[in-house]
Amino acid sequence: MRKTLPLLFSCVLAISLNAKAQKPNPPNALEIKLQPENDVSHYNGNMRIQERTGFPVAIYQSAFAVTPGTPETMAREYLAQNRAVLGIPPEDMNRLKLHHTRPDAAGGITVRLRQTWHGLPVNKNAEVTIHINKDHRVDFVMNGFEYGITLQNITPVVSAATARQTAFQHLGITGQISYESNGLMVLRNNNRDFLVHRVVMATDQPVGEWEVFVNAHTGELLKVEDLAAYHHKKNPGQGTPAKPKRFLFDPLAIQVNGNGNVFDPDPLTSATAAYGGSYVDGSDANAAVLTAQLKNVTLPDITLSAGVYSLVGPYAEIRDFEAPSKGLFTQATSTFNFDRNADAFEAVNTYYHIDAMMRYLNVTLGLSIMPYQYAGGVRFDPSGLSGADNSHYLGGSGNLAFGEGGVDDAEDADVIIHELGHGLHDWVTAGGLSQVNGLSEGTGDYIAGSYSRSKGYWTSAQTAYHWMFNWDGHNPFWGGRLLNYSAVYPGGLTGSIHTDGQIWATANMKIWDDIGRQKADKVFWTGLGNTNSSSNQNDAANAVYQAASALGYTNAERLAIHTRYTAAGYTLPTFVVPVHLLHFDARKAVTKTLVSWATANETRSKFFTVERSADGVQFSGIGTIQATGNTQTEQHYSFTDDAPLAGKNYYRLKETSLDGSSSFSPIAMVNFAVEGIAEIFPNPVKEVLSIRTTATSGAIYIFNTAGVGVLSRVFNHTGAVNGQMHIRVNSLPAGIYQVKIVSGTETWEGKMIKAN
Repeated sequence: MRKTLPLLFSCVLAISLNAKAQKPNPPNALEIKLQPENDVSHYNGNMRIQERTGFPVAIYQSAFAVTPGTPETMAREYLAQNRAVLGIPPEDMNRLKLHHTRPDAAGGITVRLRQTWHGLPVNKNAEVTIHINKDHRVDFVMNGFEYGITLQNITPVVSAATARQTAFQHLGITGQISYESNGLMVLRNNNRDFLVHRVVMATDQPVGEWEVFVNAHTGELLKVEDLAAYHHKKNPGQGTPAKPKRFLFDPLAIQVNGNGNVFDPDPLTSATAAYGGSYVDGSDANAAVLTAQLKNVTLPDITLSAGVYSLVGPYAEIRDFEAPSKGLFTQATSTFNFDRNADAFEAVNTYYHIDAMMRYLNVTLGLSIMPYQYAGGVRFDPSGLSGADNSHYLGGSGNLAFGEGGVDDAEDADVIIHELGHGLHDWVTAGGLSQVNGLSEGTGDYIAGSYSRSKGYWTSAQTAYHWMFNWDGHNPFWGGRLLNYSAVYPGGLTGSIHTDGQIWATANMKIWDDIGRQKADKVFWTGLGNTNSSSNQNDAANAVYQAASALGYTNAERLAIHTRYTAAGYTLPTFVVPVHLLHFDARKAVTKTLVSWATANETRSKFFTVERSADGVQFSGIGTIQATGNTQTEQHYSFTDDAPLAGKNYYRLKETSLDGSSSFSPIAMVNFAVEGIAEIFPNPVKEVLSIRTTATSGAIYIFNTAGVGVLSRVFNHTGAVNGQMHIRVNSLPAGIYQVKIVSGTETWEGKMIKAN
């Protein structure tokens, strides 16, 4: 029997930055906690002010213009010009070292400057995070700077080896260490400075990723913390595990598609059934109703090497780094058709769901979120944590592991994607994951709920529509969580990150219902990428709302986001529709295009940009007109494009407000004809195709999709009436045809759609 635990214990998430667990657990006797800081803050205009420092930890919608340059240069210009606001001493400016820059989907870039003290990192990742939009305006800032450091003696008395031994002995490690790091750091805590060795050990006995601070001057243990939170007491291991197994690179390996059985997203959801009766875990036993829910799917880009197929691809990679050691489930066939009673089933299910989510985010949405700890796909162990019912993301190594007990965690896509969500949160912030107010717990719940809800099995009228962990939870093992949690921020916070994360997940799932999966997911990750480890839920809500403007979301979509966030209790700037556009039009004016528009009213509007495109997709600005700004009376504007493109010209209007947000008009199209170029209409056409041309003579050819000519006509000025000619096409079969008009050295080509 694989199941040795009668109870569901928890889904661990332990990383070196913040707790990232699926299920909670009581405090561990091994832990030593730092004295909590006073992190009370209040809002003043567009800033969240930390009361113990008097300086802002977050600045929303600043719209501060910087000189175009490198990302670091622009960020440092902002800091220099706003030093009084942020309170960072001049001598500390050079102690901010560039950590990471990341372009986003809206054309902006996030710059992360990490604080150092005489070359040593401060508080792991004390950081100032600055987002610069594509118009070279700083529009969002997170300030995690630690003020008042005075530590002078940075020479350790205690060696790194001694600090490691101290940590090892305190934890009583008997299991395998899958990840380890050790480095000097300056710790600022409650107005005191310490030189510490920061030792991190990921181990399966005791389970967790343990962060230990050893005073480098005295050898005192200042902090020991497993940053996971568990539902139940941790359990003994199952013997000494073997060495970690992994797929070794083989230059002769190729990527091929396989297939396998999975639950998608879980057997209860796909069956729209409740837990009970035959729909129970049964210690992993097969049941006809559960087997009926298996889906056979493609496993993209698995690895074939020397006749052996491995669950290793560009977006997911199986590893065996935690007990129990069950191997990599390689085989001599690309068909992985297992049922849930086989250990390999969880391996296949995990590979499929991680791969699918990573492809969706990176390919479909174009977000470019991959692990920073290593190159390649997300590394996962489908059978880890010594068999306990825990699952975790390990921030040091960037690995995921899934446990067993109750319902195996790797049988439920909600658990797999929730834990992956912590990794995504860590990766999109370059190590700046935050669990303030349970932000990352809510993030994991949101992205898992987004996927499960997208499958469309439950309706909004059914209770399970709002459930998180439908198969793994909401059963005798544990209660699961909700995506329609009723508490309001901040009064509804309880101090439990799993409970509080439901506020964040619920608000975003309501936005998901309002604007759809892809738009909700894209703005969520784009905004979250501008936060850091000091960000709370309110900061993240403002970051997402700001991203909606940068991404060009409509006023209706921005209003939906604003409404849901404010209803959840978050403090956002007042929503205004900056411009009520009465009309937008573009038309020919001989050889030029006259673009005109009118507004009914304007609120804090700054300028209009006329944008042009040759294909209706990629636009660029061709002119700017200053807006009236604030008016309740009708305003009229115009702009002339003196050099339109030959052929079709697509125009749109971009309105930019004083806060840096923007919105777009509908698209207008103007088609310019030059000598020998024509227009055809109606299109689609049923019987007679009309052709208008300025050419005085030439030939008309119509080709089918195979390139075979089906009609032709020679014309001259005597064959046209008012510049128009007519060709009867009623005998042609319905379909798409190519029309070519040749006049001298000029050629015009276009598509004709023949309708029935």
